[in-house]
Amino acid sequence: MKRLGLGGLFFAWLYGVPFLLLVGLIRRVSAPYTPTYAEAKAFGATSDALLTTGLLLNAVLPVVGLLLAGLAGEGLWRRHFVGAFAGVVLIYVAVALVGGMATSALIGHVPADQEPAPQITQCIPISGGRGCPGG
Repeated sequence: MKRLGLGGLFFAWLYGVPFLLLVGLIRRVSAPYTPTYAEAKAFGATSDALLTTGLLLNAVLPVVGLLLAGLAGEGLWRRHFVGAFAGVVLIYVAVALVGGMATSALIGHVPADQEPAPQITQCIPISGGRGCPGG
């Protein structure tokens, strides 16, 4: 049972973290159909949650796995989780490179919405003698 739990933890890090990060990055660079600002903000919040969860789990899962493998006396899984720290660094470097190539922040980005600009229905004259724009 120990090996099954440690294996599940290791493979959750090995496959789950890159999956969350890839889905978050794909959502971040996509141009979704968001007709209103609220929908665009919700889409951006979901992308942020995926990226943040992936980055946090990238650091936490190998540490927890190493501690549990040490407590269980599993040398094989302890070596796997020690080796996972190289993968942690590689994942953070890859995300940093992608973040450096992005035109805006990876986390906190709200995609553009397709909401039309509001029409001006009344004109308030500006002080200084100028009239309303357009006549």
